[in-house]
Amino acid sequence: MDIVLRRLTIITLTMAIFAMGFAALVTADGRGPKRVHYGTATPCLHPASSFCTVQL
Repeated sequence: MDIVLRRLTIITLTMAIFAMGFAALVTADGRGPKRVHYGTATPCLHPASSFCTVQL
């Protein structure tokens, strides 16, 4: 019974650490400004770029 309890504890702690790390990644706002702004008519920095689109 001690072996099962020890393994369950290790698995639980590993899952808790993974969950906290994943939550930190999801809530982090480390991404830069978006190139596509919906509802605005701002000009693109490089109009020939396929990533620069404007939708009204």
